[in-house]
Amino acid sequence: MAFDLEHAKQFLKTASLPDKPELLSVAPGMGMPTLEPAKQQALVVGSNVVSFTTGVDADVKQAITDSSLFAQLAAAKAVGTNTDPLVFFDAYFANLGTLGWQILHKETAELSSDEDAFDVHEAIIGVITSFLSPIAGAAAAVLVVLEGLHKMDTNTPFITLFNKQSHHGEIGRFQFTYVYPDPEHGLMAEAMAFSLKADTELTQVLFFKLHKGKTSLRRSTGSLSIDANAMKALQPQLAAKMNDYRKLYIAGVELGTL
Repeated sequence: MAFDLEHAKQFLKTASLPDKPELLSVAPGMGMPTLEPAKQQALVVGSNVVSFTTGVDADVKQAITDSSLFAQLAAAKAVGTNTDPLVFFDAYFANLGTLGWQILHKETAELSSDEDAFDVHEAIIGVITSFLSPIAGAAAAVLVVLEGLHKMDTNTPFITLFNKQSHHGEIGRFQFTYVYPDPEHGLMAEAMAFSLKADTELTQVLFFKLHKGKTSLRRSTGSLSIDANAMKALQPQLAAKMNDYRKLYIAGVELGTL
């Protein structure tokens, strides 16, 4: 399907979003960091950890970041009180499609183990490794981010934002996305979305232990493409729409060499 810029602009203009946040008490380190095409960079965007490889222009990185945030906020507003994370993820992917992303592949499955209990992060490592293995360096880059979460101070903006956005009561939802140039499709985004449900209130999601009969973990993986010129064309409208939201929903992170 060809990119329809006017349709995407109209969607940005009319989509219902949560109320604009008050910015009076924004923590240092929040908001859009300096984006550099020559660097591999990772950001937390709401409940989505986005990793960019080198070779993605800074303005395209910004547009992709804003498009992920917009798609999440619009999905949250649309699903309302529906607590099924996969309903949220379906709305999220649909919103990206309206913004011009092409969904090339999408699959959902339940994650299980023969053991009575297993760790969420170990299950996630398995999904990341398997899903990204065909792309040179992709799995290693995302796993560096995941491993870095083990070592970071829980009070850093990156961790604080991710924890706040990724779990609500007994339900958890979070994503990892890897963005890289592709000679055939322009830009590719490999998205891995996870939904966690427990019988008690969650205090964390990545390092939670799953117990048979009491907790469940599902994943939805998707491969998406976008033309860089399409992102650049939409970037001014995306930036204007998301400017007031960035300082509460976006944080950059330095995890060493990706």
